[in-house]
Amino acid sequence: MDPAMDDLLKKVKHLEETNEQMRTIINFSSDGLYVVDHRGITLEINKAYEEMTGISRDEVVGKNIRDLVFVEYFDRSAAYMALKSKKTTTIMQKIKKRKYFVATATPVFDSDNSESREVKMVVTSVRDLTYLNHLQNQIREAEQNKESQTEHASTHHENSPLVFNSSEMKSLVEQAKRIAAFPTPVLITGPSGTGKEVLANFVHQYSPQKDQPFVKVNCAAIPPELFESELFGFSGGSFTGARKEGKPGLFEQADKGTILLDEIGELPLPMQVKLLRVLQDQAVTRIGEVKPKRLSFRLICSTNQDLRELVYNKKFREDLWYRINVVHLPIQPLSKRTADIPPLIDYYLQKFCSKYYLDKHISPDTLAILTHYPWPGNIRELKNIIEFLVVSTPSDSISPRDLPDHMKDNGRFEFLSLDENREGDGSIMSEQLNLKETMALFESQKILSALHSSKSIRSAAKLLGIDHANLIRRMKRLGITYQPKDS
Repeated sequence: MDPAMDDLLKKVKHLEETNEQMRTIINFSSDGLYVVDHRGITLEINKAYEEMTGISRDEVVGKNIRDLVFVEYFDRSAAYMALKSKKTTTIMQKIKKRKYFVATATPVFDSDNSESREVKMVVTSVRDLTYLNHLQNQIREAEQNKESQTEHASTHHENSPLVFNSSEMKSLVEQAKRIAAFPTPVLITGPSGTGKEVLANFVHQYSPQKDQPFVKVNCAAIPPELFESELFGFSGGSFTGARKEGKPGLFEQADKGTILLDEIGELPLPMQVKLLRVLQDQAVTRIGEVKPKRLSFRLICSTNQDLRELVYNKKFREDLWYRINVVHLPIQPLSKRTADIPPLIDYYLQKFCSKYYLDKHISPDTLAILTHYPWPGNIRELKNIIEFLVVSTPSDSISPRDLPDHMKDNGRFEFLSLDENREGDGSIMSEQLNLKETMALFESQKILSALHSSKSIRSAAKLLGIDHANLIRRMKRLGITYQPKDS
């Protein structure tokens, strides 16, 4: 045999053995792994990737990642981004238009020389976002069970703090603190996503009952036929299928604590009559029993509906409305308290960077766009958008081009980026903000930019030309939090 041919066959055999070894190694990983070469050609995927995505090895090996994006195997490719940037890239990726995954693409270089090195291949680790959320929920539940000696299935503790800077919210929170010490009923109103449950928990935490149960009831989620048994409980054998030992209702579980009736406007009229009786007597009678049980609880109700209009249309009892509307705490939509947007963005940015072990910051241009966006979904929408930006932006800096299309193209919202509409002092003029809000927005932008460019508050203060104590006072006033980059 020709020595050259013999040498070539040995090399081919060695390459096949190496590939087989690599395939064996990556199949041990519980994460999905996707490997491409320097041109973007798919070299290998492991079994975990096949199982979680439904894509077989034969479908993609040997094909260019860009072609696979074009035929919509993926909505975009972390590996392709990593090839272009030569940096580790993390995105949220939709595969086969069905499920979302967190994909982290890590380039492998041909040498250690930072000046001349080229990408040899890219290894992408893929994790099922649904499964990650499931694991996080299990961990959270385990921690709650460990911390709580007595945990009711319906007891809910909202850990999100009240983050605000607007005069409207400052006044509302002060009022909530004042009335928290008294056992009077409270009605919290406001559009969906404004934080009504968080405010309800705030009232509970400032009340004398703060160490007692805080029970949340979603009136819109309970079928009408189960309302009475869920709220008031039942005795053993009171109806077919009832537990022998019976079951305490949600009002009993809230005894000596606080009960939140969320979406109170969804309560059926027959149940409104029975609820009114419970509130008048401070007692409940289980189904199948005749003797009432005396209770002591703090009632908080919340709704995104206009209860006056429901009363006028005979869909809500007027006497019940008077009973629950002793103290009214109305929360304005986020579009009417613009000063709260920068501190909320900063809070959720720090939260999700810490959660996903990432280090991202929002550019001043992007912060200005986010501040002027109308936020129809309020804080709930803001939280989801910030999480999306943290996991999907390939670079450390979140720029306007990273925003979702509906935010960039929203017809109700005309805005030019700082690069296109920059005034002499770098501010953006808007008829939507008054002078005080505009100054607060500009100050927040400058401080956040300095913090993200510095290793400490002290160095940020030096960059801004003010002393350390002055910067801390300004951050406290604007509701800006700081987390060191290496923490």
